[in-house]
Amino acid sequence: MNLGHPLFLWGLLAVPLPLLLHLFFRRRKASIAFSTLQFFLQQKRYLAHRRRLREWLLLLVRTLALLMLVLALARPTLQGFTAAFAARTTVALIVDDTLSMDRKLGSGMTAFALATQKADEILNTLSEGDAASLIFLSGRPGLALTRQRQAVRRALEEARVTGASGSFAAALQHAQIDLTAGAAPNREIYLLSDFQSNQTPDAPIPVAADGGVRLYLLPLSGPPDNLSVARLALSTRPQMVNKPITIPYDIVNHSDRSRETVASLEVGKDTLRSESLRVPAGERVTGRFDYVPLQAGVLNGAVRITDPSLALDNTRWFTLAVSEHIRALLVEADLLSRVRPFHFLMLALDPSDGDSVNGIHTETGFLSEMQPRDLDRHHVVLFANPPPFSAQSAALLTRYLEGGGSVLIFGGGATGPETFAAFSHDTLRNLYGERESAARTGMRFKAALSGLNALLQMDLVTWQRLSTLKPAPTATVLADCQGIPMIVEQKVGAGRLIACAFSVRRDTGNWPELKSFPIAMIHLTAYAAHEPQHNAGILCGQTLRLTALTPEDSSLACLHSDGTRLAQPVRDGAASVTDTWQPGIMTAERAMPRSTAVNPVPAESDLSCWSASRLGALASVRAHVLKTDAALDTQIRAARRGSDLSGLLLAALILLLAAEALLGNTYLSQRRP
Repeated sequence: MNLGHPLFLWGLLAVPLPLLLHLFFRRRKASIAFSTLQFFLQQKRYLAHRRRLREWLLLLVRTLALLMLVLALARPTLQGFTAAFAARTTVALIVDDTLSMDRKLGSGMTAFALATQKADEILNTLSEGDAASLIFLSGRPGLALTRQRQAVRRALEEARVTGASGSFAAALQHAQIDLTAGAAPNREIYLLSDFQSNQTPDAPIPVAADGGVRLYLLPLSGPPDNLSVARLALSTRPQMVNKPITIPYDIVNHSDRSRETVASLEVGKDTLRSESLRVPAGERVTGRFDYVPLQAGVLNGAVRITDPSLALDNTRWFTLAVSEHIRALLVEADLLSRVRPFHFLMLALDPSDGDSVNGIHTETGFLSEMQPRDLDRHHVVLFANPPPFSAQSAALLTRYLEGGGSVLIFGGGATGPETFAAFSHDTLRNLYGERESAARTGMRFKAALSGLNALLQMDLVTWQRLSTLKPAPTATVLADCQGIPMIVEQKVGAGRLIACAFSVRRDTGNWPELKSFPIAMIHLTAYAAHEPQHNAGILCGQTLRLTALTPEDSSLACLHSDGTRLAQPVRDGAASVTDTWQPGIMTAERAMPRSTAVNPVPAESDLSCWSASRLGALASVRAHVLKTDAALDTQIRAARRGSDLSGLLLAALILLLAAEALLGNTYLSQRRP
């Protein structure tokens, strides 16, 4: 509690005055001789007790009346600053810069523009020597605690809405750290946001109540109408020159009314296709564009719609690597071995020795010489009868698989329970078992390879000493022989590993010599081919990791489609780019991936907001909700003063005076002779 005029507290010295007067003028007991008690016996019983009770009540009312008068003149307030009102103040401004803040308000300006305007008004309420910090809800760098308010204003002027999402908990924690560092007695946190529904915390966010922190909320809500391009369902298959590319897209209507829009396909700087769409209220509409690339390279483009609500989610960017053929890397285990494990497979996939007549270009490498950049350049990496992988090789292949790569392994005499023992994934560690001695015939393809069953009818395939496969429950069996798994596909991160029980040499069967073998191997390799997820893109606010092409590079740079150039130092052969707040295409210089699509967070496109009654449940302390359509300085100063109790005290004084009048009149009337 604070006092507006503490000088009036000296009036408390007059509060005991009624008691002193009562004690001074009260009657003393006296002994009087009477000849008879007949008169007293005729009076009502307990008359003296009633009179004494009335006197004490009258004394209490007069004492309380004086107390109420003194306190009302002192102007007490509740929940004001615990320190002196003129003490230094530190302010943490949390400005919501997430995608939804680009919504249009009734005044025509965006919620973010209004937030920066109100933040400037808050700065105007600070006095000389006060400090302020700027925190963005998305998590991008703001401004540390400073007494230079002009620097905070410049940061607000330069700020832009991002395509990212945000965290109220992280922002409030950051604000409390800033205020603690300021060591000022008066501490305030201002949260300017549209309080989007998808950011609702599961429980009240902890805010230290004993630190004297006051929390102010400025809700900036607007109409929820919005259309967005929610998703591009691009295939992970390698894209080839002169072959159609299908680009499926989803458009979501977040409004409660039907909307019309025009969807367009842009490749480079050209708009190639457009179509008109009607999206029902609250529904999702799926469409597709087809495009035939005419040359190899990186294909950058976007699907764009027309909608006035939010600008950033009207575009969904994509980047695709277009190749002339599937690039397959055949990895041999022993550099000095005279055995050619891929002899039959190379004749099947690339019989012209590099001309890629079957659409597959093969290169040969060795396990001891594998490098990350060698793996990343290929759509599929093949091993034939590999020995148990070392910890180093396992880590290298795990990174490749989790990044979207594809590995195809053929069994043999060297494969067994120890093949994947060094891998960290349990689904791979026990994939291969011991070899079996039973002879078998035939094979039946399943799932995506079932179309090859007609091909096997031309040949009689016999098997012997096959490797045993033990697929995990999450694996997919692509082929079996009399119920025994022959080809198993296992997802690993964004990529996949395909293991075969048979060898591509003649030690496990006669298939490499049959007519169906080359065609089946071409289809199996094409199925296994997987475009690394470097081109799948990231969301705004996520870190982009660039891999250096040469060990000599000390820094890596990339160019954003808006013209911004970013450079980061190289550590351990890679650089991390964190400034990914704006949607677009980021093109790397001398690094992989060459291009990356940066897209807004889809959940931010839903513009529904919290109800006013839920704002109080945001934090563990009481929050003051300020009105943005009224002057903030008046509201803030009133909140800083706290709740003025002088009005309540004056009302209590009036009631006490009325009670004193009633009790006093009754008392005097009974004392008249």
